[in-house]
Amino acid sequence: MAENGAPLSAGAAAPRPGRFAPIALAAALAAAGLAGCESYSPLSLPDAPDLAASLPKVDAARVRAAAPELAPHPLAARGPLDMTDIAILAVLENPELKATRLKRKVARAQAFSAGLLPDPQLIATLDPTTNFQPGVVPLGWAVGLQYDLQSLVVHGAKKDAAQAAAEQVDLETLWQEWQAIQQARTLYVELVEGRRKLDLLRQARTLYARRYRESAAALAHGGVTIETTGPDLTSLLDLESQTMQAERQLEQTRHELDALLGIEPTVRLELAGLSAPQALAPDVVARAMRGIAARRPDLLALRAGYRAQEAMVREAILAQFPSFSIGVQRASDTTDVHTVGISLGIGLPLFNANRGEIAVQRATRAQLRQEYQARLDRTYGAVDQLAENTELLARQIAEIDAAMPELARMVAEAEHAYRHQDIATLSYLNLENSMVQKRIERVDLEQALWSARIGLDTLLGWPEGDSMGGHAAPAAEPRS
Repeated sequence: MAENGAPLSAGAAAPRPGRFAPIALAAALAAAGLAGCESYSPLSLPDAPDLAASLPKVDAARVRAAAPELAPHPLAARGPLDMTDIAILAVLENPELKATRLKRKVARAQAFSAGLLPDPQLIATLDPTTNFQPGVVPLGWAVGLQYDLQSLVVHGAKKDAAQAAAEQVDLETLWQEWQAIQQARTLYVELVEGRRKLDLLRQARTLYARRYRESAAALAHGGVTIETTGPDLTSLLDLESQTMQAERQLEQTRHELDALLGIEPTVRLELAGLSAPQALAPDVVARAMRGIAARRPDLLALRAGYRAQEAMVREAILAQFPSFSIGVQRASDTTDVHTVGISLGIGLPLFNANRGEIAVQRATRAQLRQEYQARLDRTYGAVDQLAENTELLARQIAEIDAAMPELARMVAEAEHAYRHQDIATLSYLNLENSMVQKRIERVDLEQALWSARIGLDTLLGWPEGDSMGGHAAPAAEPRS
């Protein structure tokens, strides 16, 4: 009898208690899996600049947390900032570096994802009866779990590749920080030396303007001829052009440094002075070159990328073997026969066998190896060029320093003769202009020497350099 008292038909079987229990269990497992899922929330883009209105506060703990590769250096709380202060601020506050550091989180998340074991697959089927006959139940069903064993075979290689890739991103971020240090030091030098040059030009302009006023007044009274006043005016106009050009260049450099530090253009930086750096001795450069591959973050990053590619080659080779999947299932057909079975799937490597992927990964490995070799070769050539350039610039500065006392003495004697009209005006102005230009040339040479030395420090794997207080950077290592 049915529950309502009606008799059961001969062609229909009474539903058995617990018939749908496996399906309910499968649904419960799926619901439990969904319960641990993350939820989505939007993140809006900014619509205003995020530049600091003043210099940020920096302490040793913050430096260690953000850039432990920087040598300890107390940031100037008051007074002029030195070169290392500017370098630290660039590493900590540069907007592009802040974005670059977030890539490390992406790489670590990818490494975390690669380390997770793949999930099994839950399979459930329902087979409703469409033609009721005696001995046929209304519904057949099957529930099972299946797992791809091939994913376990390649899991170790895939995990190694992701971890090496994450290490590569760490080292590439470190190298970008070193590049920011180099750029900050270079802009610091350009700003300090540019102000020195501008001061020299303004002093000379003041001198030439006074001389032109005196000669123009004398010309008006007939005391001198146009041959005297003309060269005075020409020299003054030439200095005016040089001064305005130096002012434009200095303003451009200041804005570039402000952008690098992530501060508003209204923030005025008080910078300490500089002296000419010393050229590195050839034996120092030679010793540094021998260990450059263990220090330079870009070379270490390429090595990490090569290790990741080696793991990808290994993964591709492992994937060429037959793939296996295994599963268990419980089923009930429409005749109400219950079964428990095991399924086994084997992929037959007859046509593909992953040969294409193996060829791609091996070719990529060969490419990365050659890129590393090319970077290493280019580094050695660039170091040799910069080392020779620093020696040449140092000699040029020494030659100017040796000649300046004699030139200053000759200019003083010529000025005395000029005031007594014992020397031609053009001869005196040419001599005095030579001394002005030599002073400016010395500033330009010192700036060029600093730029060469900064570039050499970076190429040798010294982001701060001995010229910044004797601190040498440790060997680059990926940060945790």
